[in-house]
Amino acid sequence: MGKFGNRIKRGGSASFRFCDLHNDVITEISSEKFSGYVRRMKKVGVETILISVWTTNMENPVRELVRCKGLINNIMEYGGQCPRLLLHIEDAWFIDKINIDEIIALKPYSIGITWNDKNKLAGGANSEGKLTSFGKKIIERFVKSNVVVDVAHLNRKSFYEVVDIVKKHGGKLFCTHTCFDEVNPHPRNLDGKQIQTIIDMGGLIGLTLVGDFLNPCGNATMHDVYNHIKYSVQNFGEDNLAIGTDFFGTENLPKGLKKYKDFKRLKKFLIKKGFCQVVIMKIFYVNAKKFFDI
Repeated sequence: MGKFGNRIKRGGSASFRFCDLHNDVITEISSEKFSGYVRRMKKVGVETILISVWTTNMENPVRELVRCKGLINNIMEYGGQCPRLLLHIEDAWFIDKINIDEIIALKPYSIGITWNDKNKLAGGANSEGKLTSFGKKIIERFVKSNVVVDVAHLNRKSFYEVVDIVKKHGGKLFCTHTCFDEVNPHPRNLDGKQIQTIIDMGGLIGLTLVGDFLNPCGNATMHDVYNHIKYSVQNFGEDNLAIGTDFFGTENLPKGLKKYKDFKRLKKFLIKKGFCQVVIMKIFYVNAKKFFDI
């Protein structure tokens, strides 16, 4: 079973821990329900969640980001009763010279430059646009402010231009939610060269659960998730892959993988397919924890 079969079932059953690189819950449910949700996730074993604020269709993204950051800060006062919550901005279309200081003052952990279409900064996965001169300045400012850059949703031209800027200024980057082109070709998926580029920069890749990214029909199962994990581990090793569920950001989730507790079932499935406890723990938890803690 290649790189992951020679250590299968070492030791007993490890306690379940999980980190998620992409969850849109904060804008999809009420503040009261959000508080209860994250507390329940801690009990399930979720340690860290990158909380995404998708801004593409918002009339006032700055106001919403201020609300979300305040909600996160209030909940984090509970300490060990909830997972670590980190603010992520998905789609920087609204950022300009006037509001950028306010955005940086919110101390987002990370920022995604586009959604699927072209904006004034860069080209999205469904467009031909490249990084603009204004986009270069904005990305440079965020990198210098220690905000991690998310390359999800970028087209390939913009991807490599963003990589160059982040590398030049010694920043960090990752891809919060994607799948792999060699397993299922899709504009939102990464090809092998992009994967290796992220790894070479010490980055992290969050395998997502969006059905259309996992297989051509969109009706995904745990086996499709396994296929992408197997491809990644066999070709790029086990130290740069994590999970970015896109919970609350898509309704097209794989059968049997609708909630965090379902990852316990995926763990059992992966073990049956030849993965060992150590590699599974890296993908579910360890790799992301290391990245977040650096």
